[in-house]
Amino acid sequence: DADLAIAEDKKEPFMELHRILGALRMNDLDPALCWAHTHAVKLREMNSSLEFKLHRLKFINLIKEGPSAQLAALYYSKNFEKFADQHARDIQILMGSLLFLRHGIQNSSYRHLLSTIYWDEICDIFTRDACTLMGMSMESPLSVSIKAGCIALPPLLNIKQVMQQRQVSGVWSNKDELPVEIELGTDFRYHSVFACPILRQQSTDTNPPMRLICGHVISKDALTKLSSGSK
Repeated sequence: DADLAIAEDKKEPFMELHRILGALRMNDLDPALCWAHTHAVKLREMNSSLEFKLHRLKFINLIKEGPSAQLAALYYSKNFEKFADQHARDIQILMGSLLFLRHGIQNSSYRHLLSTIYWDEICDIFTRDACTLMGMSMESPLSVSIKAGCIALPPLLNIKQVMQQRQVSGVWSNKDELPVEIELGTDFRYHSVFACPILRQQSTDTNPPMRLICGHVISKDALTKLSSGSK
């Protein structure tokens, strides 16, 4: 609508993401597995479980076929070797399911492996990790701003009402700082913010957190004031 000229190299990562997501919604794991293999190093640095969960779904697809796919599933389980340290319990469950192929997984205590929730989960995990690698949020900035505003409005309206009742509306004069702390939850926490317990100010690049010998952390300004007041 804005007639913006966007270079193809900027659009391609998002087009690839949508192609892979479309394949996942059609229960096709191969494009996502290829993508995860290409970005395996970065995914490990992020401590991502995406690659393991893709292999887990591939394995589950094999055991769905019954006894005829038992040997193929056994060979495919070699892909779990590099995930043994982090996902040992999950791998044990997957391997245990092989014992029930002849009687049918759906008739065993492993029937939860056939749940469609794993497909919904893998779409969310792939979207999150792909966006993280591209330095993007899963949601648009406008959507995030609106949702955060909806969470913040009720306490702000309450504090405004209290100020009007007590006729202290002039207390909230600084437009750059809210009169109360608003807890938005972990979903809206994109980076850590340190507030000095002494000066009640958030840290900045020029006023970073400083760790004391005793283990407590205060701001650099507070440390300077304390040290100048007492040698």
